[in-house]
Amino acid sequence: MLIAKSKGVPFEKVAGAGADEHTMLGAAFKNNVPFLVTVPQLIGGGMVGIAVADSISVMERTTKVAEMLDSADVIIESAVALSQEIHDGPFETYTGHGIWADWEGYPVYSLKGKTLIRIDMDPNLKKAHDFERQSKTVQEAIDKGMPKTKLMNIPFRMEMSGFARLENSIPVVGDIGVIWPVMAWLIEQKLGIEFDFISYPQQTDEGREMRKWIVDNIRPIKKEDLFS
Repeated sequence: MLIAKSKGVPFEKVAGAGADEHTMLGAAFKNNVPFLVTVPQLIGGGMVGIAVADSISVMERTTKVAEMLDSADVIIESAVALSQEIHDGPFETYTGHGIWADWEGYPVYSLKGKTLIRIDMDPNLKKAHDFERQSKTVQEAIDKGMPKTKLMNIPFRMEMSGFARLENSIPVVGDIGVIWPVMAWLIEQKLGIEFDFISYPQQTDEGREMRKWIVDNIRPIKKEDLFS
């Protein structure tokens, strides 16, 4: 955190400099790809989250996240908490939250025309998505100030709202550990590339071998590289 604050950069960038290139932080740093934690307090037991949060201001982090979402053609949400607070956040204008930020001159962006994919174990995600496609029920509930749970008769989580209202959103219902490898394999075939590494569900024999490979091959963070 102190190194990050002294350099005026996010905690993640400094940590990425010393992280193994097979980790998300290390791979992002190596390839000069933006990598940011969105809700720092939710990281680990909390103290790492505090260090992440204190490395740059919340305003700066929110602005950087908005820039990342604005530059993305596809946004994939998987096993993430409070996702609507991220994609439908304070600077987003298409679903409405960012209109006042725009008025004040903040760096706003729009989700219009973007594809949002959410991987979730909850089948109600798809039900809410289908309700909106068939009858605009979610938007109607918002317009009338009515509880969405009562109108649709399903348990309605906050992150379903912005997701369901985006025209290009795609619900994927299932276990992230099973879906990610399948998605990765299909993407690999579609793009005609060969990945060096694809994960497997942890309960399979291949998944257990993968965990062993990680233990044997992923090196700890190198402190000397943090100062580079």
